[in-house]
Formats: sequence, structure tokens, C-alpha cells
Amino acid sequence: MTEPVAQPDELARIADALEVTKRRAYQLAVALIVLVVGFNFATRESGDVVLTYVYPVGAALLLAALPLMRGRRVPLRVIEWGLLGVGASVVLVGLVDLLFVAEPFAEQLLGLTGAQYWAMNLLMLFGFVMFDRQPGLRFGVAVLGVSLLLAVVALGLQRTAGTLTTQMVVYLVRVHVFMAMLLVVVYLVAGLREQLHRAIERVELLRTRALTDPLTGLANRYATEERLQAEAREALRRARPLAVALLDIDHFKQVNDELGHDVGDQVLSATARLLRTCLRGRDLAARWGGEEFLVVLPETSLEQARVIAERCRRTIAAGRPGNRSLTVTVGVAQLQLDEEPGSLIRRADMALYEGKRTGRDRVVAAPPSVSALPA
Repeated sequence: MTEPVAQPDELARIADALEVTKRRAYQLAVALIVLVVGFNFATRESGDVVLTYVYPVGAALLLAALPLMRGRRVPLRVIEWGLLGVGASVVLVGLVDLLFVAEPFAEQLLGLTGAQYWAMNLLMLFGFVMFDRQPGLRFGVAVLGVSLLLAVVALGLQRTAGTLTTQMVVYLVRVHVFMAMLLVVVYLVAGLREQLHRAIERVELLRTRALTDPLTGLANRYATEERLQAEAREALRRARPLAVALLDIDHFKQVNDELGHDVGDQVLSATARLLRTCLRGRDLAARWGGEEFLVVLPETSLEQARVIAERCRRTIAAGRPGNRSLTVTVGVAQLQLDEEPGSLIRRADMALYEGKRTGRDRVVAAPPSVSALPA
């Protein structure tokens, strides 16, 4: 089975949704980190330089970055590198203090299996969260390498000073073996995450294509029927008007017969683009079949539908779809109290037929009924 290939606009929509999710997740993560730092600062021991000075500075920088995560003023990649940079700097300073400044070294190693140890692992995890699997792996290997290098240097200094013990070596070996194992596990999980993401993307693309006309990009007939059913129920429940407009390109058969179906397809695509420009945000434009387009107009009376349809008629005529002098005929109808969506469309089609019979290039409204929903 051939996998669906994402179109640029579909990929952009998926990427935008992912970016919004990431920005929100980063805001939550920063808020939690600041809370943890605040708790550690409040419960710090006397003389702890890192908790007294370094961590608060890092927390302040993260707080300053919170407003930048909203909106799109700052690129997401800049925010990610900034967060990793602040986190790596704070963790590295803490690790250097633990291995080379704090005394006695043997007692401080217990701290490595606590705060600093988990900080290094969290730093590696964040690399995989923020980046794809391969960049995340490179970042994790770099973190592990720096930590291992500092540990080897610290053990070398202890050996030179004659204070090296087996317990020190065992502590540091355990820490870095676990870090290496965690890196491998997270790398494998990241691979599964990428597979899941691709599967979700394929499902989303298939869903989009199942509801979209491939030529015009408008909703297809199935999607429109579903939407019209929902809008009809809502209109009847809330006693609000609902109208539809059925558009047909005049003399479209001549375009196909004289110029070919490729030109006909260009005309249909151009007409769809022009149609979108003259509708409101909640209106739904669809390719109904052949050269017919259906527009669902929620909370719209018959007279309002006539005005919108007339605007669309003029827009399409002036836009010369496919560089052709073409017109459309439009039939509009408003939902009645006891009416099904199918009947609504049939009445719009009858109005469209009347417009074709009386000369084309016009808007014809289906006769209003006493049972129509109030405007």
C-alpha cells in the first residue's frame, strides 16, 4: 500500500499544531523547574554556593524566557537552544563545584547520586524532548562525555593527592553506567515516538483527504453532508436561521469540450479559490459535484444568503477563473422548521434551475415559507 504523501499546506498545519503543543509544554516545564529551584533554595544548607547563587540566576533566566515562549515572536529553535543552554550551564557549574570545590570529596559523592546525578539525566532527556532522535543522541553523548571527563579528572586529582578510594571509583562508575543505559533506552523510546508520530500523521492525512476534494481543496460531498446535518440540528435546537447556496458554472461543458479537461480543472480550482475569498469564517464551501459548489451558511437568513451569493457571483465573474470570462448561477434557500437537509438542498437546486432557465448569471432565492426559521 502506498503511503499518503503530505502536501505543503497539510504539513504546515501539522507543524503549527506541534509547535503550539511544544511551547505550552516548555512553559509548564519552566514553571515546575522554578518551583523546584525555589524549594531547594529555601531548604539549602549554609555555605552552599551553587544553591545560593547559581540556581537562582538560572531560575531568573528561565522566568525571563517565559513571555518569549508565547506567540511566535521568537523562533521555537532559539527558545529550545536557550533553555538547554541555561540548563546545561547550571548543571555543569554544579558538577564542577561538586567534583573540584566542595570538600570532603568522598562525602560529596553522595550528592552526585542525588541532585547533580538526576540533573545530568534530566538534561539528556530534555535533549530528546526538544530535538529529533539523532540530534538528541548527539546532545546526550556530549553531556555524558563531559560528565565522564570531569569525573576522570577529579579522580586523577584525588589519586595525586593520595585520597583516592575504591568507593569513589565505584560511585562514579555506577553513575556513568546508569547514564549510558538511560541514554540507550531513551534513544530507543525516541525511535518509537517518531514511528508513532509518523503513524498519527498518516492517519491525519488520510482523514483530511477523506473529507476534502483533491482538485479544489474544498470540503467534499461526504464532509459537507455531515456538517450540514450538524448545522441543521443546531439551528433547529436554537431557533436560528440556516441557509445554503448552490452555485453552478455557466456553460462549463463548453470549456471541457472545446479546451479540454485540463483547462476545465484549472477553471474549477480557480473558482474554488475565488469562492473562498467572499465567504465568512464559519461558512463552509464545498465541491458538490462536477461544476457545482455548495455553500453552507450558518445563522444566515434568506435575504442575507442572497447578499452573500450575489457577492460571490460578482467576485467570480470579476476574477476570470482560469483566465476565462465565466459566470455562475446561484440558487439559495433557507431551512424550514420541519425540513430535512436533503429537502433544503433540493429547494436550492430548484432555485438554481430557475436561474438557469431565466438567463443564467444571477442569484435566485427559493420562495420563503411560513415555517422557515426566524431571521
